[in-house]
Amino acid sequence: MVSRDHIASVLHQLNAAENDRPNSTVEATSARIDKLMAPDVHGWRAGVVVPDRAAERENERLGFGALKDYHRDFDQMIIDPPMACINWTIRGSFNGKAVVAPGASIFRFNDDGLIAQYWMYINPNDFAYRREYAASTPA
Repeated sequence: MVSRDHIASVLHQLNAAENDRPNSTVEATSARIDKLMAPDVHGWRAGVVVPDRAAERENERLGFGALKDYHRDFDQMIIDPPMACINWTIRGSFNGKAVVAPGASIFRFNDDGLIAQYWMYINPNDFAYRREYAASTPA
């Protein structure tokens, strides 16, 4: 079974990858996240199924693309292998408006120490910029 220390390390690596977004491209940020995910990872975002990593990368393209000054802080972390839970707050700005989005994520790790499943709980209204950004982004 994956250890508590390994899970904590992976979660900190995940956060470091996301928080480095202002210094990196969206693609490079997603590539760092890919290394922490199982090949067959799947999840749920605000109750909506995210069937694979490709679908989550599309969400990252929108979010990291819109919030160029993206930053996420972990508020609490609970680890009970192979599960972990973090509550967090994302901050950034979009078109000069502050974005503050609290949320929580639950993770299940596989025996290789990679994220196999995740459940992300957010209020989609905290990310109202998405519609505006998506409408202004060429297909």
